[in-house]
Amino acid sequence: MSDVARRRNLLMRNRTFRRMWTARAISFIGDGIAITALVLHVGAVRGTGTAVGALLLAQALPHLLGPMTGVIADRTDQRRLMIACNLGNAVVFGIAAWWSPELPGLLVLVAISSTLDTMFGPAGRSAIPALVDGEDLLSANAWLGTALNMQVAIGPLLGGLFVATLGFRGAMAADAASFLLSAAWLLGVRSLPPDRSRSEPSSFLADTREGLAYVRRQPVARAVVVTLFIGVAFAGIDNVALVFLSRDVLGAGPLGFGVVAAAFGMGMLVASVALSGGRSRSPRTLFIGGWLLTAAGTLLTGLAPAVWLATIAQAIGGAGNGADNVASDTLIQRSVPRELLGRVFGVTSTAAFVGGGIAYAAGGPLLDATSPRFVFLVASVGVLAVVGLAHVMLPRSSDARGPGRRPGRRGRT
Repeated sequence: MSDVARRRNLLMRNRTFRRMWTARAISFIGDGIAITALVLHVGAVRGTGTAVGALLLAQALPHLLGPMTGVIADRTDQRRLMIACNLGNAVVFGIAAWWSPELPGLLVLVAISSTLDTMFGPAGRSAIPALVDGEDLLSANAWLGTALNMQVAIGPLLGGLFVATLGFRGAMAADAASFLLSAAWLLGVRSLPPDRSRSEPSSFLADTREGLAYVRRQPVARAVVVTLFIGVAFAGIDNVALVFLSRDVLGAGPLGFGVVAAAFGMGMLVASVALSGGRSRSPRTLFIGGWLLTAAGTLLTGLAPAVWLATIAQAIGGAGNGADNVASDTLIQRSVPRELLGRVFGVTSTAAFVGGGIAYAAGGPLLDATSPRFVFLVASVGVLAVVGLAHVMLPRSSDARGPGRRPGRRGRT
């Protein structure tokens, strides 16, 4: 790699961020291994959709705690919190490997792990402004987007491989090891203490209310949360219809469906990689443009006359989603004070979860009453409306560097 390319590559020139990225990539892949191995195990042992649904519900429900886990991220050293969450997950999956419990015990362990992930998320995302310069935030978030997309691209593959070769217990042991490795990498990240600017301490509930009140009154945070909630509520319904569109309308078999579904994740990954070297892009424009690409990809998928065209359309939608993820994190990090970042990220996580829950609850009945193509049409119209909403709600000044990073704190190289 040339010296110029090295200087442009944030991952190469910032050693502390590189350690953070590596730790996040390992833990994301570990999450992908875990959920794949657990679904395969429960499906084989219990053999019912209800059991698998209960497992996924146990994994999803703790995300409702986002506003409260964000308070923890704002009150503690974020490096120590992330290490503790990784060690906790190592213990959880170590117990699963040793005990191999029945479904009720697995549900408890999965809920505990998901709670730890819900605490880790706001801490990891709000730590970035303390590790990189303000002009590198977009690039840093894009790199983290590539790590997150590895969860979708690599985690399931390794999970299935480990279950096939090592069995369920071996897969759980490998997952526990991945979290130990992630914790070890985080030891190389410098301390990330909480902001101590406030003179008077407040209660946990008061801090939670403060975070929610801040999101209501701060225009950028409010715009991101509202558009994320509505956008996911509409975009998520096509997840229910995709298998029926592929199988019943386009005549694809299991492999064809897998290719179409994987194209969305590949689009996300390509977008994250493409944005990883960018400093000068406008997060506001990227955010709105990402939703526009998502709407276009959704509409084109619903109209596609052949599987290969649906695959291309899904890749377009995935690229839009990947751009949205990078832009939304950057907008919040640039506009929200560091002492509130954990709580704001906790609220955004919960907004996405609730929006997804509404999509899954409404998508099935809508599909039963209409057709897969109509579901995709509804989803695309809803997401297109979010484009207009984001344009109105997001102030044009949101691209400016804001208080998310205090002067004088530069990432170590």
